[in-house]
Amino acid sequence: MAMSKAELFAKIKENLVTTLELDAENITLETNIVADLGADSISLMEFTLALEDEFGIEISDEDAEHILTIGQVVDYVSHKIN
Repeated sequence: MAMSKAELFAKIKENLVTTLELDAENITLETNIVADLGADSISLMEFTLALEDEFGIEISDEDAEHILTIGQVVDYVSHKIN
C-alpha cells in the first residue's frame, strides 16, 4: 500500500529529528537541510543511510546532492516507494 506524503513527511521528520538530534517543531516541508538545520556532510550521510534503512531504498550520491529541502526528500522517497 502506498504511503501518503503526509505519512512520509511524519516518518522522515521523525528520522531526521532522531538522526540529527533536532527540535521537530522547526521542521517543515520548506526546511533546507543544510542552510536551516546546519547539517554537515557526515550528518547528511547518516540521514541518507537512515532513510535507506527505513524505506528499503537506495539513494545515489548524485541524487542526494540535489535534495535540499525536506519537501524534496518526501517527493524523492515517495517516487521510490510508490
